Amino acid sequence: MIGYYELPPFRPPTEAYSLLIRATRNCSWNNCEFCSMYKGSKLEIRAVEEVKEDIRTMKMIADEIKEWASRIGYGDRVGMVARANGILWLDEEVVKNVFIGDSNSIIMKTEDFAEIIGFLYEAFPTLERVTSYARAKTVVKKRPEELRTLREAGLTRLHVGLETGDDELLRYVRKGATAEEMIIGGRKAIEAGFELSEYVMPGLGGRERWEQHARGTARVLNEINPDFIRLRTLGLAPNTPLYEKNQRGEFTLQSLEGLLIEVRTLIEDLEVTSQLVVSDFSANHYMWEIDGKLPQDKERMLGTIDAMLERVLCKGSFE
Repeated sequence: MIGYYELPPFRPPTEAYSLLIRATRNCSWNNCEFCSMYKGSKLEIRAVEEVKEDIRTMKMIADEIKEWASRIGYGDRVGMVARANGILWLDEEVVKNVFIGDSNSIIMKTEDFAEIIGFLYEAFPTLERVTSYARAKTVVKKRPEELRTLREAGLTRLHVGLETGDDELLRYVRKGATAEEMIIGGRKAIEAGFELSEYVMPGLGGRERWEQHARGTARVLNEINPDFIRLRTLGLAPNTPLYEKNQRGEFTLQSLEGLLIEVRTLIEDLEVTSQLVVSDFSANHYMWEIDGKLPQDKERMLGTIDAMLERVLCKGSFE
């Protein structure tokens, strides 16, 4: 296979089969106490030409796979040949989805980021979705015309880590943004025309702050009304400050029953028209069949959680 290109080390679960582009390295904030990603590393913004060279390499790889597939009699099964060679982003003969990393690439100069996005569409004119992580505080700082420039260049969706809508908890985990900034950033993204995916972290309040976490988060989400609400349950990594607080007895991990009650409280308080997604994140293994569209699926979701709670209370687990 020809060429080398740099990949972002992390991506949203929904981008598993997307072409991955690295425009920035690491995190612009890197102080969240629950997070083990990018620790010990500083933000680096890659040169536009360097990123373009990666895109050129990916285009050459796609063309090479198509040619090879045709040569061996698999011209009608390019996607299968691509997957056999570890290239998951070439769907038959076209590239449809791109994710741009690392954690907050919209922090780049708007004109530079727009140039990279435009070049992606030149290289892969079949693109349907181009997405990126974004910090709410960075979205707040961007002028509306800057956000519109990125949207018009072809950036279609932003993945934002809300985690919680409770101000006390946001300060406790050093998220670096307030609930009001989360609301303003989310609204600005939607007004600029982006699809918005907000991530919420069940368990982040522990046993001490679970209710204010759930209700505060529902309040913020109701104010934003994002396209997607995605749950990713807290998992404590040993090299994080929140893990150390847990070891010192300052933070207590939520029980299975408590997590289900917390998620139920969140859903019950939601007044949105969002798609709720839990099934694409492995740490949500204690929930199933909760995905759905709000508000029409709310009662089914709550009933499913009630059934899970009953099993947990009766047996102590789902076994």
